[in-house]
Amino acid sequence: MANETATVQLKNGTVVKVRGCKPAMGYSFAAGTTDGPGEFDFTQATNTTNPFWNLVRDFIFPPSPQDVACHAPKPILIMSGAIKLPYEWQPDVVPTQVVKIGNAFLTAVPGELTTMSGRRMRDAVRQQVIAEGGPSDPKVVVTGLSNMYSSYIATPEEYQLQRYEGASTIFGPHTLTIYLKKYRQLVTAMLKGTKIDVGPLPYQFPNQLISLVPPVLFDLAGWFNNFGDCTQQPPGVVHVGDTVSVKFISGHPRNNLLQEDTFLKVERQTDDKSKWEVVATDSSWETRFVWRRTAALKAGSEVEITWEIKDSVPEGRYRIRHFGHYKYIFGGVYPYEGTTRTFLVQKKQSYM
Repeated sequence: MANETATVQLKNGTVVKVRGCKPAMGYSFAAGTTDGPGEFDFTQATNTTNPFWNLVRDFIFPPSPQDVACHAPKPILIMSGAIKLPYEWQPDVVPTQVVKIGNAFLTAVPGELTTMSGRRMRDAVRQQVIAEGGPSDPKVVVTGLSNMYSSYIATPEEYQLQRYEGASTIFGPHTLTIYLKKYRQLVTAMLKGTKIDVGPLPYQFPNQLISLVPPVLFDLAGWFNNFGDCTQQPPGVVHVGDTVSVKFISGHPRNNLLQEDTFLKVERQTDDKSKWEVVATDSSWETRFVWRRTAALKAGSEVEITWEIKDSVPEGRYRIRHFGHYKYIFGGVYPYEGTTRTFLVQKKQSYM
């Protein structure tokens, strides 16, 4: 963003070129908001600096005169864009994206837009869609906090006030102006079918993340047990409206988070008994997956799976399956699975 430029028209009609700034947070950022105030002597709408806090700021990383001028009237409290230890404190390269579904246009914005910034974004994209021959009545949805987080995006007018949102607009007073330019370009490229320069890619650091959570040392199933053994079976017959609870010997869920997968499946046998169909997973509202230690010193654990049987569930024969991974005491992580015995789901009988 520091290398991005845009043009703005002043009140006297003069067109000037503006640019983004290296990421930095202002004094009023530390003041917090009305419903969540900060600590110390920071207040919102601060346009001046404090010698003590400047000393603290400069000890971490001092802003250059160019940085100070670029962010004005924001007094810089943290020169976050220049700090790379242990990794970037705030991004300098951010992704922008527009998704078209029919006559709906979703603008994926990597930050929090203020209400007025969101309105201007929506209007700018809508006008660009119409100007480029797109749908005459496009529905524009501004989807903030998408793909990456880059703090707030205030309007230039809000930025001048330097309240919490303006002080948290990290790329300077023309942040919104540059974003509007970028999203207009994306809309034009999309509707005209032209390619657009990808530009630099955002910094990725998933392997550098610091975690204070202790690692999983190993898992043990216990003597004469196996991971995935069902220790609490479901009743043979349950009714719509009941809640079924089952338990399995398990490994630690952090051995494999099963992203884009599931720790459990509730399955129904088809009427011809030829296969099992999935009716619920751990992403379903009616299921609950709870992991707990059963013997901390022995590294034993179990999972409890509950399934609330909704009124819409058809009668039939069901089973519950659990999937996971265990960590072997001598190294290695291995998958396992377990399955309950089958049980019958019936409608409750009504007696008149």
